[in-house]
Amino acid sequence: MGFSMKQKQALSIIPHITGALSITGSLSILYDILSDRKRKLQRPYYRILLGMSIFDALTSFWVGLSTWPIPRGTPGVYAAVGTTATCTAQGFFIQLMVMSPLYNLMLSIYYFLVGKHHLTDEE
Repeated sequence: MGFSMKQKQALSIIPHITGALSITGSLSILYDILSDRKRKLQRPYYRILLGMSIFDALTSFWVGLSTWPIPRGTPGVYAAVGTTATCTAQGFFIQLMVMSPLYNLMLSIYYFLVGKHHLTDEE
């Protein structure tokens, strides 16, 4: 038993909204960091956050495209209007999502070292 047409539509449309919201958040963080880059990029916290936001913006864009990059005429896929090349590009960039947990891990280690061991940015 597959998805109904309404379910396929919802599964195709919702990522457009959530992807746009995620890109907006990531770009806001990027703007905040880069608007005062001379001061902020001297601190490890902001460098980690910058990397995390760059990868999140990239992957959010491609996830937000949802089913559009899937080749036109693919059976059972709502709103597929892409080509094999667009589908391949989407798949490549979505694989960059693996960077997000790695940056989260780095941020957690940073918080651990600063909070528990009272390390300063210079150390």
